[in-house]
Amino acid sequence: MKKIVLKVALMTVGALAAAGILIFSLWILISPQSMATVSERLGNYSFAVVCADLKYKYSGETYDLARCADDGILSADDALIVKYCERLVEKDDFFDVCRRKNEELARTYYGIYATDYAAYVIGNLAAAQYRAGDLDKAIDTAKRGEAEYFTRLVIEIVENGTREDIEKVKNSLSSLGAAEYVNGLIALLDSYKG
Repeated sequence: MKKIVLKVALMTVGALAAAGILIFSLWILISPQSMATVSERLGNYSFAVVCADLKYKYSGETYDLARCADDGILSADDALIVKYCERLVEKDDFFDVCRRKNEELARTYYGIYATDYAAYVIGNLAAAQYRAGDLDKAIDTAKRGEAEYFTRLVIEIVENGTREDIEKVKNSLSSLGAAEYVNGLIALLDSYKG
C-alpha cells in the first residue's frame, strides 16, 4: 500500500513539474516581453536579456534591441553589454531610438540613464570593451559622440586601469572641448581616489 501511495505522489509531483515547465516555456514563447518585464522587476537582468532578445527576433525593431542593451548593461555582464550595445550603435536608426528614449526619460525618470541615452549606451559599451582588454576599440567607440561619451570609460580606467591607459585616452582626443572635459573628469576622480 505504501508503494502505491509513493508512486502516485511521485507521479503527481512529476506531472505538476512538467505542467509548470510547459506553462513557463509557452509564456516565454508567446509573450517574451512580459516575461522580460517580470525578470526586470525581479532584478534578473541576465534572463530578461534572453526574453528581450526573443522579442527583438520576432519584431526586428531597433527599439526592442535597445531593451536588450539596457538589460545587458544592468546585468553587468560585459559579454552581453558588448553583444547588444555594439549591435545597437551600428543600427541606422540608433539616434532615432535615442531621441525616443530621451523623450520617455523626460516624461518618466527612472534614474538609469545618463542625461543622454546615446552617452549611456556608448559609454557603457566603451567601458565593457576596456574591461575585455581592448582599450583602442573602447576609445574608438567613445569617440562616436560628444565628450560625455568618455565618462564611463574614464571612470573605469581611473578605478581599475593604469596611468598608461589614462595617458592613451588623453592623447587620443583631438577636440579641445573633449580634452578639457576628460582632463577635468580625471582630476576630479583622482582627487576622490586620494
